[in-house]
Amino acid sequence: MRVEDALERLLGVLQEAGQEPQRLEPCSAWRAFGSFMQHPVQAEEDALLYEYGTYSFSGPRRFILAFCRQFDIDQDGAPVLIQLRCEIEYEPTLALEALGTYNRWWSGADDEPPLVALLDEIGRRPEWDVINAHRPVTSSVYQERAC
Repeated sequence: MRVEDALERLLGVLQEAGQEPQRLEPCSAWRAFGSFMQHPVQAEEDALLYEYGTYSFSGPRRFILAFCRQFDIDQDGAPVLIQLRCEIEYEPTLALEALGTYNRWWSGADDEPPLVALLDEIGRRPEWDVINAHRPVTSSVYQERAC
């Protein structure tokens, strides 16, 4: 897959899983995102970021669960980072805030577990029980140029 086609592919994988970008269900979206991660892409580097925390970047304070696939590509001789993101937002509650913040990067380096093992590891993390006990306020799927 070309990087230019990745957002359309992600949206297709989410749709096949019954997920709409503005109404993502966290577990189903995570499984679909994991499936999307297994589609090879033509990029210098291909990385995964799983993260959550309570933030106020550009609006009200929210607990945000995010899955990101980051591509490092060469564009006109300069390195460029492209991110495809699934973000699910919640009203902050004591239980969600008690989770704190967490992030886990994966780039497929030799000292890292295989992608399938990492996807399974993240899918079994304890925060899922807390997250699944809450209803998202909103969600989004988008692509951005990180730098």
